[in-house]
Amino acid sequence: MTWPTPAPLFNPLVAAEPPRPDELWAGPFGLLAFLPLIPVVLLLARWRRRTALILGSLAWLLPTLRPATTVILLAGLAAGWGWLHLLTVLRRRGKLSERWMLTLVWVGLHALAFPLWWHAHPGWYPSRLAALHNVGFAYFLLRFVAWGVELARNPRTANRFWDTVCWLLYPPCMRLGPVLLRGEFLTRLDAWDPRGSPAWKEGGKRLGLFLLGGISLGVIGARLLPTRGDFFAEPQNYTSAELLRLCYLIPVQIYLLLWTYNQLALTIGHWLGLPVDNNFCRLPLATSVREFWRRWHITVGGWLRNYLYIPLGGSRRRATLNTLLTFGYCGLWHGPSWSFLAWALAQAGALLVQRAWDRVTARRLDTGECSGRFQRGWTFVCWLLTMHFAIATILVFADFEHLGSRIAMELWRRL
Repeated sequence: MTWPTPAPLFNPLVAAEPPRPDELWAGPFGLLAFLPLIPVVLLLARWRRRTALILGSLAWLLPTLRPATTVILLAGLAAGWGWLHLLTVLRRRGKLSERWMLTLVWVGLHALAFPLWWHAHPGWYPSRLAALHNVGFAYFLLRFVAWGVELARNPRTANRFWDTVCWLLYPPCMRLGPVLLRGEFLTRLDAWDPRGSPAWKEGGKRLGLFLLGGISLGVIGARLLPTRGDFFAEPQNYTSAELLRLCYLIPVQIYLLLWTYNQLALTIGHWLGLPVDNNFCRLPLATSVREFWRRWHITVGGWLRNYLYIPLGGSRRRATLNTLLTFGYCGLWHGPSWSFLAWALAQAGALLVQRAWDRVTARRLDTGECSGRFQRGWTFVCWLLTMHFAIATILVFADFEHLGSRIAMELWRRL
């Protein structure tokens, strides 16, 4: 038996034909279609909160994903739920130890997600973009693993089916995060009062930021159109000024995509009365790689720390190996591309270098060698280095075929 060859990852940055409107609706920004459903959900929720959430989610999924993709999504979620339910029953009966259940949680859920990681979807998904992240399966995987860990540790935890359905199908958390864990979501669901006044002002502020991000993405996208071929593969066809513009604008565009979606998710959470967590916190102010990761995709970073880095031993033992394994997983979680893995390991390497550097600077601060003026100047230098490191590594991330090497070599040759 031969394993099917996967289709190449679609890279919208260099595609001759940009994503079509139906492809965009099938992705994260299809969340826009849920906005007009909010008043209906709030009205129905006055009588049946969980029913209103589930019906509203299905009414949004069907037109944006189409029926075939919706069925596959729901079947995948049912399979994940069934696997955890089976393991929990065995754990309650004493057939599984906590360690064995944790192992089977990780192995089983990743086995279910693997076909999508392999990104072969012949006809069932109406988009050229990989379904793993565009639909949100990657984020479902993180949420299921966290829930499975909780059940392994506390198998007697109440597991009401419809609560789980509401949690999994809550639209602001489905396609691109944030990673809202089941217990926290149910706490907010129990406190939800659909008869109360939604946070219109805060939601309006977030919607304004979403619109600002959307306009910025449109302007940047117009500047990035590949007019003379794939700029990752053929940088020699572009002037030095054009290449430098691409090197700066591509990372900004990727950040704005995530940040803009985050504002939309926050908008819906505020207006519906079931808030979600902020995934980005003033990222451009980061002055170190560690601080960058405290501000970038906060809930994913928290998941990696709590469910991978700390269980591996954290900083108590084998800190270097644990950091490499955690970020290696993060890279593979994004999909089957060497660019993702190279980006992730670069982040790990930078964090390890910073950890060693912090030990040196801590000694200097203790001895009073650094003046206030020096510290302010050094903070600016650190900010500059952090931003350019992020720009360089995100460029590697975005170049699926060449890891940014051809652009880098071309710029170096010209210099």
